[in-house]
Amino acid sequence: MTVQTPPEPGHYPTAPPWASPAAPVPAAEAAEPLYGGLVPPYGDPENRHGQLLVQYPEEVHLGGRPETPSWRPVVVLTFFFSLLGAVSAFRRAGKARRYGHKRAPYWIAFGVTLVLATVFWLALFRVAVPVYLDYREQAITKVVQEAILNDGRVEKALALDVSDPTCTPDGDRTDGLRTYLCTFKAEGGRQSLFIKADERGNWELAK
Repeated sequence: MTVQTPPEPGHYPTAPPWASPAAPVPAAEAAEPLYGGLVPPYGDPENRHGQLLVQYPEEVHLGGRPETPSWRPVVVLTFFFSLLGAVSAFRRAGKARRYGHKRAPYWIAFGVTLVLATVFWLALFRVAVPVYLDYREQAITKVVQEAILNDGRVEKALALDVSDPTCTPDGDRTDGLRTYLCTFKAEGGRQSLFIKADERGNWELAK
């Protein structure tokens, strides 16, 4: 007659008395449960920790974050309003940091755009201003040519009937007045004299 050994306190048998005893578990396996106590996913023995079966797991962790703020407004504000773009770069970089993204792209966009915008506006200023001043002086010269024959002072000064005035600026404008060399069509050939005129076409004979 087989004598059954009573179970230890707190432990109860799960097999009937007539069942064969279970084989002893090796010490190494007993110390470390197989697969951490988890069923190997999809039968992959290498996946011991229930890892995600994706090529780049870090992208999955980033998927739930808000989208990175765009750096394009920084470029636009910096190009047209210079240092005002730094305010936009600061705010967007701070928001990107709170979302877990890098701040460097916003400051890079600000710095590069500031340099390029400075070069562009300086070049435009050096080209556009002279072109504008030349166009403006040409318009003033036309006004002078239209006004010079209105009161007869040219005919009196030359003692001739004149027409078809052509004036050429001679020297820079000083105190609002500029000297012009004006030539006229007259009997016996073209005649010329010097006058001074302001931007509105008011003129006087040069002394």
